Amino acid sequence: MQANVPFGAPALSTAIEGSGTAAIDVALVPSGKMATTVTSATAQDLSGSCEGATHFVRTALLGAFAMAPGSRGAARTVDQVFAAVGPAAASSQGGTASREGEAEACRGAKPNAQAPTERCHAPLRLELVPLAAKKAATVEPAAKAAEEELPKLSSPCLTGTVLSGAKCSSPALAPAHLCEPADSRACAAQCGKGDVGSCYHLGIHYLSGKDLPRDDARAADLFEKSCDAGVAQACYARAKQQLRDIQSGKVSPDGSGRAKVREFADKACELGDGWACFSAAEWYLSEGPQAVLPKDPTRAVAFLRRGCDLGYGPSCSALGKMLVEGKLAAKDVAVAVAVLQRACEGGETEDCVDLGDILRKGQGAPKDGVKAIAAYQRGCSLGDMRACNAAGSVYGEGDGVPRDVAKAYSFFEKGCPEKGFGAEACMSLAGMYERGTGIPKDMVRAAALYEKACGSGGCLRAAEIWQRGDGVTADPARAFSLYEKACTQWGEKKACDAFGPLLERKDKERARSFYADQCTRTQDKAACASLKRLGGGTK
Repeated sequence: MQANVPFGAPALSTAIEGSGTAAIDVALVPSGKMATTVTSATAQDLSGSCEGATHFVRTALLGAFAMAPGSRGAARTVDQVFAAVGPAAASSQGGTASREGEAEACRGAKPNAQAPTERCHAPLRLELVPLAAKKAATVEPAAKAAEEELPKLSSPCLTGTVLSGAKCSSPALAPAHLCEPADSRACAAQCGKGDVGSCYHLGIHYLSGKDLPRDDARAADLFEKSCDAGVAQACYARAKQQLRDIQSGKVSPDGSGRAKVREFADKACELGDGWACFSAAEWYLSEGPQAVLPKDPTRAVAFLRRGCDLGYGPSCSALGKMLVEGKLAAKDVAVAVAVLQRACEGGETEDCVDLGDILRKGQGAPKDGVKAIAAYQRGCSLGDMRACNAAGSVYGEGDGVPRDVAKAYSFFEKGCPEKGFGAEACMSLAGMYERGTGIPKDMVRAAALYEKACGSGGCLRAAEIWQRGDGVTADPARAFSLYEKACTQWGEKKACDAFGPLLERKDKERARSFYADQCTRTQDKAACASLKRLGGGTK
């Protein structure tokens, strides 16, 4: 009961006890789902009254349901169960008979609907994700991996039960059930009994040729069988297989061959798999010898939009960039803000920074310092040092929010950790120590932080501090070394201009070689003049 009764149904324990009910018929008519792009969270990410929370809701399957007392061995259709309950029981929600929504309303739902269908938005099933004990290490999004590996289907059922069709059941009572993806024998057995998810897994085994002899034709048949039964991932797998066969020359790149790629790709996305929508969108943007489908940015945007709506973060990220750039889609920054918000929530840190920048500057969307800070904070919490620096700058400047030097310092410090690197935040933090902005002035600490951000102008500033003895004991040798590093490793002209005269005092021959290199390589007039002054020349 816990595994199969709709989430919106009433508690049944009291109603069942002593009622003599031999069976309960449950009819479900799903019409769509709502999803967040957030894939993981910790207790620290929660807000509101969340004391004692152990999970968060990742997706909610919506639709209509009806429950009615039944008889063992006497199966009823979905419509018969709805009719047995009747509209009157829909409002009472009592006992073992209840109903919410209308089956017919659900059947009229559209795949591209932007909101739940009226009279078809009862919660049927929730996907719960355990709260993590701590933040996972930041990793690059596995968007590209989607093109290389086909995803495995997972069972939403409680431990000890298996997914049989749309129901969780005891293995002993299930006529067929979803197999463990890695077990080719079990997948063959369950596919033979009629489980289409297992047929999809079996197709992957035949396609890979790892546990079973490779058989592309058999894999194609299994993918098509599963796709026809509504397995979105199987539709994508068949589309991908056809695409590769055309690229390798196994299948003719004629209109019918390409049409099959489109047919299965479209169906995979329409069936509600955000990953498939995102992966197939790239096919409509490809150019060059390996491109199979005609370039169609409009189709690609539609796929990305659906993938985003279905909660796949990388799809939101790609769509947001297109809407901001206005190259492959009409520029619409106002719409991009909502899309980038979902991408940011889903862990795409670059999009958190882009979103914050748009809201901070008011470029194409209303300026909003509070929302900008929220975006930067999200990126910073995910480990993006640029986001930490941006949040600190907003607080430090009071740009759209009340100025708060303590918060600015905190964000700069997060963006410039002892282990790790965030050049912009280190430069900002060094500036606070140099000026004594809200904290005691500390030039030694400032110089050390500047050195840490060497490639961003930090070595030059640190060298100036040590050369002049600005709040520190002058250290000419250290200054010389830092000027040299900033010049030779990072090509900073101001550092080169300062390094040359210091080098002349130490070693005129070496200085001549330095000026010759600068004059030849960078065409720097001052270096050429210094070379001539030292008796050198250029070819």
